[in-house]
Amino acid sequence: MEDWRRRIEENLGRADGRRVRALFAEMNPHLVGDRRFESRWTSERKPASVLVPIVDRPGGPTVLMTVRSSDTPTHAGQIAFPGGRPHKDDRDAVATALREAHEEINLPPDAVKVIGALGVHEGGLGFAVTPIVGVVDPAAPLRACPREVAEIFEAPLAFFADLSNHVSEDREHLGVAYRMFAAPFGRYHIWGLTAGILRTLADVLQQDEPRR
Repeated sequence: MEDWRRRIEENLGRADGRRVRALFAEMNPHLVGDRRFESRWTSERKPASVLVPIVDRPGGPTVLMTVRSSDTPTHAGQIAFPGGRPHKDDRDAVATALREAHEEINLPPDAVKVIGALGVHEGGLGFAVTPIVGVVDPAAPLRACPREVAEIFEAPLAFFADLSNHVSEDREHLGVAYRMFAAPFGRYHIWGLTAGILRTLADVLQQDEPRR
C-alpha cells in the first residue's frame, strides 16, 4: 500500500456510486420493480456528505470510522463515517463533511488534506451521500462528541483495499429478504451504506479497474 495516495488521486475519476447500486441490483434481482424498495431509490433524495478520513500513520494508513451513539435518531449503534446534512452556510459538500467531522470527532479542518470525492451514493433512508476522501494528520486531537459518537476506531486501509474482505450478507426489510454489502473487521460489523462506500474506495485502490 505504499502507493495508496497516488492510486486514489489517479483513479478518483472512475469512482461512481452507481457501480455499488448496480452491484446491489445484481445481488437482488428479485427487488427490481418492488415498490417497497424502488420507491426509496426513485423519490427525491436529501443531500448529505461524509468524510472518509485516511490517517497517515507511520505504520501504514488507516481508515477512521465511528460507532454512532445509541441516542442518535437514525443508525444508532451502527458504524459510520462522520458526516450529515448540509447547513445553509456550507459552501459545498467538502465544507459539510469537514464541519461535521469537527463537530462529531473534534477533527480540525486544517488537519485534513482533501483528495476528492467518491461520487454520490444513495442510501436506503432517502439520502444522496457524497463521500469526501481526506488524508488526516496523525497528530490531530480526536475526541468523540458523546451525543453523536460512542467510539472512534481505525482499521488498516490495506484491509479494505483487499476485495476479498468485502462480502454480502442476508438481511430482511418489510418481510422481504435481500443481500447487503458488508466488510466485517474484528468486532466491528460494518455494513450498509458505509460498506458500500468502502467498496467504492477499494475499487479506486485497485491497480486496474475492477470488473462488476
